[in-house]
Amino acid sequence: MKKLFLILILFSEICPIWAQETAPQKSWTEADRRALVNQYKRTKAEINQETSTLTSAQWNFKEGPDKWTIGQVLEHLNMWSLLTQFDGRSATYFGERPDLAAVCKSDSVNTSFIYETNPHTSPDFTIPTGLIKDENNLKIFNGKYDEIIGAIEKSKLNYRMIVREGKDGNHRDLAQIYIIHYGHVDRHLRQIRRIKTHPNYPK
Repeated sequence: MKKLFLILILFSEICPIWAQETAPQKSWTEADRRALVNQYKRTKAEINQETSTLTSAQWNFKEGPDKWTIGQVLEHLNMWSLLTQFDGRSATYFGERPDLAAVCKSDSVNTSFIYETNPHTSPDFTIPTGLIKDENNLKIFNGKYDEIIGAIEKSKLNYRMIVREGKDGNHRDLAQIYIIHYGHVDRHLRQIRRIKTHPNYPK
């Protein structure tokens, strides 16, 4: 009996460390919600800071013939806002899925992917057309972003239990779907800032 008691004590000491390293983020609090909303508000503010005063020449400047304009970058981001909304709604259709939540990779795996500096290849359905004129891209960006922010603020769901089933076991919970989205905006903020430092960028 004493041996069993000692084993239980030892396990209780070890288990929290083990769980912290390997278990997915299953809790979802109001603090988590606020933090997520704040990341969206930050990236929205930065996009507006970088683009709200652009001239038509600046919206349409290309670093090279195969490069995107700032307008096209925002058009691309607007497509991803739609995809994020679709992914979120699709995931909620199935309700809580604790079996999949238990095998979701950590947030750090997802952020390492989206914040890496290596180029990513855009799916063909997210390639911008360039047909949307100048500041209209920003108006659409703000509209879709505000919809997403509002949805997060009002939701009563446990974002760690709502999971979009992914290919080859690459599942993402709803929090991670949104993390990838604002992280993707951060990636393209880097692109916009690079475009604006080009020596031929219109002044």
